[in-house]
Order: sequence, then structure tokens, then C-alpha cells
Amino acid sequence: MPARERVTTAREIAAQVRSGARTALEVVEQALDAAWRLDPVLHFLDELDPEGALAAAKAEPTGPLAGVPFLIKSRTPPESPLLARLVAAGATPIGWSTRARAGAVSLTFGWNGREYTRNPWDLTRSPGGSTAGGAAAVAAGVVPLATGGDSGGSLRIPASFCGIVGFKGTYGRIPRPGGRPLGGLTTAGLIGADLDDVIVATSIASGPDRLDPTALPHWPVPSRLERPWRIAYHSTLGECAADPGVDRVLRERLAEVDVEVVDVPLELAPTDEAWSVLSALDNGRGVDAAGARRARQVRDLDNTALADLFATVDALVTPTTLTVAHGYDQHEQSIVTGDPCWVFNVTGHPAVSVPVGLSEGLPVGAQVVTPHGADDVALAVARRLLVELPPPPVSVGVRRASS
Repeated sequence: MPARERVTTAREIAAQVRSGARTALEVVEQALDAAWRLDPVLHFLDELDPEGALAAAKAEPTGPLAGVPFLIKSRTPPESPLLARLVAAGATPIGWSTRARAGAVSLTFGWNGREYTRNPWDLTRSPGGSTAGGAAAVAAGVVPLATGGDSGGSLRIPASFCGIVGFKGTYGRIPRPGGRPLGGLTTAGLIGADLDDVIVATSIASGPDRLDPTALPHWPVPSRLERPWRIAYHSTLGECAADPGVDRVLRERLAEVDVEVVDVPLELAPTDEAWSVLSALDNGRGVDAAGARRARQVRDLDNTALADLFATVDALVTPTTLTVAHGYDQHEQSIVTGDPCWVFNVTGHPAVSVPVGLSEGLPVGAQVVTPHGADDVALAVARRLLVELPPPPVSVGVRRASS
């Protein structure tokens, strides 16, 4: 059986660099070596930046993320407040990760211009998207963190497919370089191998910025909440059902942990048309007045339905994706797997995905959703559900138990 030495978290890396136990240069060189070795197999890189990464490491960074290597989602604006704040905290970008090819029917895959990004759990499967490369690299242990943006599940879907953590905070949690868009779908954020790493990095990146002064106030790292939780579980939020194996893993995990699962009905308005209208507004495309009114109605109806739900329970739990990772080459198919995700881009609720087990040998993610601003509750419930998975077959540090 494959075994793996415990992966060093971003927080531990930073502590080692600050104490002098390791240098930032040693850490970054290790990450670059892992990228060179694993990218030919997983194809997670859009571009590597060894010169820039090594120069930054030689500058002996300090701060809460001193020396921590990370990947930037491709096509992220260089002036992004998320990037600036991570770098100011001492983190070192080593390059840009792949995302879905523009114009593809399915965005739950990655593409580097030559090859499709592969899932380290199974090279015939996709790591999800559109933060595909970052998720594959984090799951494989190349870097502990990667950046992304979530308009319809682009942080949570790849986190689910790859067995890691993806966190979309309450809308506006992290400022965006373009300021507040008209539609308001996208939340900048992070994926990581460790829940607390993602929390710390999100806190660092939070707060208003001159490019986005309407962002939410700075979000301090929340205290750990330990109390009985009332949970509503819904295996699907739309017309398509979850795969029985995925549903079973979620139900078994909920039965194992100390939460009260209650049956509370939830009827949400269909999101498809509203999401498309809001996406068009965000991207500068025109919409007709009737479509805009309908999108607003859907957002209001769903916000009201969720407010009624959260008056009864602390959190809503769903599968993050209705299936485990699909084939990496199914990009031209209309794949229904991320339906539980995009309604919360329309409403702006915080949502986090954490691994809770395996089905067919592939990761299953649980999505935890809470009221606006209750990000700390979402993360506390997610912590209780989270399961530490074994290493994927393609990863840094995997060794044979007999070695």
C-alpha cells in the first residue's frame, strides 16, 4: 500500500523559514523540482517562472506566509489584490496553473495549449475546473496553495474532484482587481491541501482595496467553534440526482460525526437563466431588461428560501459535485456535476468544499453553506466533516510502505 510522510502545511513552512530551520530558497527549489517532475504527467502548468520564484526566495521573505510557494490561476490580472497580499505576506508564486479552454462546452477540465490536465488520483480523469491546474498541483503536493476565482464552482468543483479544500467566502470576502461587477457572481479565493492554510490565506487576502473599495471588511482568522450543529442535508438542489455512491459517502460521514441532521424542505428557483444573465453583466455583455428582472427575482427568491432554511439549521450540506471526477477528455460534453455549486454564486453565500471519503477510489467532497457572513460557521462544520484522505497515486513524497 502506498504511504506518505505527513505533508508540511503552508503555516509550518512559513514558521520554519522565519525561524531559520529552512530557507525560502530551499523551499522554492523543492517546489520547482516537484513541478518539473510531475507536470509532464499531470499537465497542470500554464507557465513556470523559475527565475522570478528563485529571485523572490533569495530576497529572504518574511511574514505569515514566508517562503510558501503557490500557483496563480492563469489569466489572473497581475494587479490582483489577492496576489499582492499573498506576496506581501511572504508567499512566492512559482508560476501559473492551467484553466479550462475558453469556448469549451464543459469547463470542468484544464488545458495547457497542448495537453489536458489530469487528476493525480486517476490519470484518465479530470481534476475539475476551471481552477484545474492549481487543484492538481495542490493534490499532488507540489504547492500547498493555489489561487482561483469562483463564478460557478471553479474553486469547489476541482477541490472535490482532487480531494482538497476549496473555499468561496461570502461575496466580497476578497477584493477583486476590477472592483464590484454588475452581476456579482465571482469571488476570488484559494484552494489548499489544509483547511487552516486556506483560512489563514483568505484572512490575509481579505479587506477593501483601492481597486475594490466595496469589498467586505478585513476578516480575522476565526476562533474554532465547537458546539452542536443542526444540519440540513440535500443530496441535490436541482433536477439531476447525485450518483448513489457519492450520496452514500456523504450520508455515512454525517452519521459518523457529532451533528444533528434534520429534514428541512428547500425549494430553490432554477438558476440556469439567472446565472447566464448575471455572467453576461459581469463580462460586459448586454442583456435585455426582462432577463435582468427575472435574474433579480431568482436571486431574491433563493435568498429568501435560504434565509428561511437558516432560521432552522446552522448549515446546509450537499455533495459538492453530483459525481466523482469524470474523464479528462469530456470537455466537449455538457456535463452535469457541479449543479449544487452555482446557486451560491447567484446568492453570494459562503460555501466550502472538503473531502469526506472515496467512491470508486476517487474523492468525494462535501459542500457546506451557511448564511451570509457566517463563514466561520461554514468552516467549523466543514472541519467536523473533513476526512484526511490517503495520498493520490501521483504525488510528491509517495513511497512504498516497505521502503
